[in-house]
Amino acid sequence: MKNIYKCLFIFIFFVSSFLFINNVSAKYTATVFNPSGASCNKYGGSTGYCYYNQDLSWYVPGVVWLDTGDEVTVLEDGKHANIESNDKSVCSDYYVWTSFFFASKSTTYYGYYCNANLRSEIEVSDELKQEFKDAGFPESYWADLALLKEAHPNWNFIAVDTELKFSDVVTNQTYGAKSLLRRSMSNNYAYLDYGESSFDYKNDTYIAYDDTTDSDPWYLANYDTIAYYLDPRNFLSDMYIFQFETLSYNSNVDKTKLKNSINTIFEGDYLLKFTDYFLEAAELSGVNPIYLASLSKEEVGNGSTAGTAISGTYNKMYNFYNIGASGGADPVYRGLDFAANTDESTLRPWNSEYNAIVGGAKWIYDMYLSAGQDTSYFKKYNVVYNYLIANKKTPEYANYEHQYMQNIKAPSSEATTTYRSYYANSMLDLSYTFYIPVYDDMPDETKLPTTGGWPNNYLSSITLNGNKISGFDGETTTYNYNLDVNNPTLKISATPISSTAKVSGTGTFKITKNTTKTIKVTAENGTVKKYKIKITLTGEKTEEPIDVVTTLNNAGIKNGDKYITGLAVDSDISIIKEKILSANSTAKVELKNSSDKEKNSGIVSTGDKVIITVGEEIRTYEIVIYGDVNGDGKIKAVDYVKIKNHIMETATLSGVYKEAADVDKNGKIKAVDYVKIKNHIMGTGTVSQ
Repeated sequence: MKNIYKCLFIFIFFVSSFLFINNVSAKYTATVFNPSGASCNKYGGSTGYCYYNQDLSWYVPGVVWLDTGDEVTVLEDGKHANIESNDKSVCSDYYVWTSFFFASKSTTYYGYYCNANLRSEIEVSDELKQEFKDAGFPESYWADLALLKEAHPNWNFIAVDTELKFSDVVTNQTYGAKSLLRRSMSNNYAYLDYGESSFDYKNDTYIAYDDTTDSDPWYLANYDTIAYYLDPRNFLSDMYIFQFETLSYNSNVDKTKLKNSINTIFEGDYLLKFTDYFLEAAELSGVNPIYLASLSKEEVGNGSTAGTAISGTYNKMYNFYNIGASGGADPVYRGLDFAANTDESTLRPWNSEYNAIVGGAKWIYDMYLSAGQDTSYFKKYNVVYNYLIANKKTPEYANYEHQYMQNIKAPSSEATTTYRSYYANSMLDLSYTFYIPVYDDMPDETKLPTTGGWPNNYLSSITLNGNKISGFDGETTTYNYNLDVNNPTLKISATPISSTAKVSGTGTFKITKNTTKTIKVTAENGTVKKYKIKITLTGEKTEEPIDVVTTLNNAGIKNGDKYITGLAVDSDISIIKEKILSANSTAKVELKNSSDKEKNSGIVSTGDKVIITVGEEIRTYEIVIYGDVNGDGKIKAVDYVKIKNHIMETATLSGVYKEAADVDKNGKIKAVDYVKIKNHIMGTGTVSQ
């Protein structure tokens, strides 16, 4: 049996899609698949389908669905509150607890199923390996085919070697409107394509390709989703394999079973009254009646278009298979216009239910079965050209041409309907032949995308320094901007088209050289679009007059209104002149001691004076060496004494010497200042400048 977790995923996906359509929500759905041969003992001893309640019988194959050949016991009514049930006589090895909420009844059904007969995998016998290999199936097909073969010995599997590279086939299905989905099928847009031909970024909306006036039109599917539905290995299970069943009519099948199967498909549907017409259509056309019924159910059964397509209300025509109904705003009406044409071989015009059902079947045979597209899969994906040539048949159409339907889920959906009818009427053990395509260079696996969300990552505008870029176009991602070199501040802001998108890379920047700024727009689905602003500094740099303070700052010399500070103890006085002239060669510098005598050598001392001339500006500063209170350029005991005397008020410090005594620079002269000098002298601390 396939890996249970894989089964769980597929079931949950299928159930969730189904429940959405039918307004039924599932609280918990954890289970596996159910085929022919599975027995189900309902609570109370009755045996039948594996339903919790017969009221749910419209859903196939029920709440619990097992793989082929498995058996399950469902325990209902809440008596088994947990997996450790006391009723071991019924099921000794419980596997999963499940519940199913039926909205219209506001009821939750609970139960367990047994693990004893479940197998997570099957050992493929050497005999089957050789059989599948000889038939042309790659190894990745074998395990699933072996499971089906074990459960249904009468089933036959034929490999159709398309001689086509898998990625090429997927790519060809992305062109035009070949692969469509409704938005309601899209798993929060995860399955929809968002290329520029699929999404109108400027108007922030998907581009509809069919039923464009409908509230839920059809959109292009993306590459990964197409790959998943195109990959036959995803559908090698009882429920889905019938998309590969030959569509030719088998006259050996009991007609009563066929009729009952059609009735099962049409149960509760307006189409039920036409069962006999579908049986006659099969005999006259050579098309499998179960397929015809499944197709009609898919196209017009209980849908919003059913009344128009099969009621004769428009031009008095009928079209039970929606033949010719494709593309544009009102495809159903185009199908009915097609039905009004005259074609004796297909009983057109289809001006009666009989003509439409029987004549439509003839048209399907003539157009598809006789052309070698004799499975639901090949009607959707025409990849049989090379296979027909290899088998000495003459193809009527090239690969990828002449494809009947646009809905990529249609083959699997029709297969589900067929399976249900066969299962309900005990027909699964009859002999069926399945034509299963094989491609070159197939990937290890294909998966449906899981990342959804709105795809728009376009900007509606970019604003630079308060002005929107003129002629901005969200498709254009590179813009040039000239910025005045004398005013090099740039403020960037940007507005996304969609409110769901996030923008980064905006803000205010100081531009010092030609550069490029990037704005990143991240859509809700995680895709990123980048816009680049190429910035060029323009104009001649205007040199502003450098004053004395600027000169000192550029020289790295600390300065205030009156004092120059920050010079290291024992620094040579000449270093001041060197720094200033290095920063401004036009400056003039005079150095004097505290007695106003020129000083061009020796160490700097508190009280030394620096006279700086820049242009017309002349400023005089006194040098402060913190801790050098007596002005000899050293920090000694005498400085300690001067501070102490000042504090004791036996002497007074003033001016530059008072500033030098404020060793901790807090604006006050206190004991902490002479302590710092003492520590400096003792080598246990340092007076910082």
